[in-house]
Amino acid sequence: HLVQDDLGQGRAARGVVCAMAVAAEDEQFATLKLPDGKEHKIKILKPQLGEELFLDIRDLYAKSGCFTFDPGFTCTASCISAITFIDGPKGVCLYRGYPVQDLCEHAEALEVAHLLLVGELPDAAARAKFEAEIKKHMLIHEKVKAMFANFTINAHPMAMMVAVIGGLSSVFSELDPSDSHHRWLACLRMIAKLPVLAAMAYKTSLGMPTMSPKSSLSFAENFLY
Repeated sequence: HLVQDDLGQGRAARGVVCAMAVAAEDEQFATLKLPDGKEHKIKILKPQLGEELFLDIRDLYAKSGCFTFDPGFTCTASCISAITFIDGPKGVCLYRGYPVQDLCEHAEALEVAHLLLVGELPDAAARAKFEAEIKKHMLIHEKVKAMFANFTINAHPMAMMVAVIGGLSSVFSELDPSDSHHRWLACLRMIAKLPVLAAMAYKTSLGMPTMSPKSSLSFAENFLY
């Protein structure tokens, strides 16, 4: 299991990945001059990791009547993330401040899932509780399992996965996205059921019977057996 000392450098950066945090007195602005002579001040956002600067244009249309044109989002960020930081040219990929290569070497899948969800690597007690919650939701509803019998023999496993995951919403239609408990429950169910459904899709593509998960097996073992 992952030892904190192995990832001390990553831990120091945890929770600030890509987050924008600039004190009011340090705010900077760019000025956009329009053809009619009006000027619009655009706030400059600075990430806590990386050297890029971002122009905050969320109020551009409301205050200037102008839109931006950027086909393919070639220079537009769609969100602020405190989860992932990526610098492709430098070969850097961080999850919550931890280098992904270190997580692959020292952490298990459910430890990383816990890290992504709550921002902290679990201690022994939190890890045991999280694993128990995941295992409780690994069983697949019989109505969902029955969907696999309707795919043609040459159906691609990924196509089956897309259809079956969409079908989960018909079984768990009670979830309210505005309820934090329901959001957590949806995360647990997706993490728990996805590897089981992936294994079922693979078995179906081979014309073999699907296997139900076993509580005696680990998260990875249930996917592989």
